[in-house]
Amino acid sequence: ALGQGWLQSAPALVAIVVDPARTALRYGAVADRFVAMEAGAAAQNLLLQALALGLGATLVGAFDAAAAARELALRAGEQLLALIAVGQAA
Repeated sequence: ALGQGWLQSAPALVAIVVDPARTALRYGAVADRFVAMEAGAAAQNLLLQALALGLGATLVGAFDAAAAARELALRAGEQLLALIAVGQAA
């Protein structure tokens, strides 16, 4: 995560992964817009739920996409959009 070593100690790390081609089959040229909206909504819901449970959560967008894809064993066409670290609230 581009030098953000604190992510290694997070009790949970959630990856927001998308497959834009799958959405494009239904929505065509506006698929990227829908992918971004859905990913953002999913991230927001996770962050709100963590808060409701008294946990801390942080959205991270700075990462090496190729290295993350290897670590997550992403299939062709899948993309990591964000990471969310979840753990004890500070």
